[in-house]
Amino acid sequence: MTENDQHIILKLGKKFLLLATILVMLDILYRVTLYPRDRERYCTLMQYAQIPVKDSTDIIYLGESSNHSYSPADKDQRAISDMIDDMLPGHKVARLSKDACHAGIYYDILRNIPRKNPVQTVIVTVNMRSFSSEWIYSDLEKPLQKEQIFMRKAPALYKRMLLAFKAYAHWTESERTKLVREGFKKQTLDLPYYFPYKNANDWDHAIGSQCYLYNGKKVSQDTIALTCHYIKDFAYQLDDKNPRIQDLDKIVKLCQRRGWNLIFNVLADNMDQIKVLAGPDLEFLMKSNVQYLIHRYEPQGVKVVNNQYMVRDRDFFEREFPTEHYNQHGRHMVAEHIVERLKE
Repeated sequence: MTENDQHIILKLGKKFLLLATILVMLDILYRVTLYPRDRERYCTLMQYAQIPVKDSTDIIYLGESSNHSYSPADKDQRAISDMIDDMLPGHKVARLSKDACHAGIYYDILRNIPRKNPVQTVIVTVNMRSFSSEWIYSDLEKPLQKEQIFMRKAPALYKRMLLAFKAYAHWTESERTKLVREGFKKQTLDLPYYFPYKNANDWDHAIGSQCYLYNGKKVSQDTIALTCHYIKDFAYQLDDKNPRIQDLDKIVKLCQRRGWNLIFNVLADNMDQIKVLAGPDLEFLMKSNVQYLIHRYEPQGVKVVNNQYMVRDRDFFEREFPTEHYNQHGRHMVAEHIVERLKE
């Protein structure tokens, strides 16, 4: 290396060091001035990570709208987490629930809980719809991913730059629809018997282009639309490539490192209605996917509470779209089942 080359490298090194120093100073300035305001404005999720410490809770319940939704006819409007709290005297249960949340969001909340905390048990809601491309590419992902940026372990200024440059899901509706459809096509179905459809897209198209159910029964277009929703939400087979499975894996490892007992609360879906509308093939897939979760996670020390058939059709108060929103009886059934497993 010539003397001139050494001079050039030294000069570049000094410039790089100066640039790095400026960036560090800007990050410090941003962190002590505008960052607290921006985090409060753009990241409501961060407050959930502080609740276990502020409220001295030993059990935390992470969920989405299933936890706090209730029927207008309910006299008891308590959330599932509140019911669990009432069933466990001597313990305190914290509710960390926000609409449209899924395993990826729960992981970010959990890893931001301060190291010194009283948490002993973590209950993570597992909504089976969240594994489908319909939810993975939901239009509700945009605001959630914006919040996730601020939950990263990274310099404050870098996170603000990611937000400014829209380093999160910000598809147009046509782009989102294309991603969902491509996801359906990739979710190939391999049943242990003859089945005429190779993926959710083909199945959805076949049912949606006629006015008959799987058994030949003629029904209204509204019923066909609901049937197709069930197919799009649940016609998949789980494997370790699914991003939600990868998120659950990260939660398991995090809880093991933190010494937290972990429970996966598999939510009930309207299996009564699904059997009538979509038939035994979709029921088979759904049962197989829950068994996949049980066989994957229970050997790792996770309690998987299977509520799949726990809530009956009469306890679902929304009828035009698949949801996990139960009346007071349904919420009580789920809470009671979780408490039974907790006490084992």
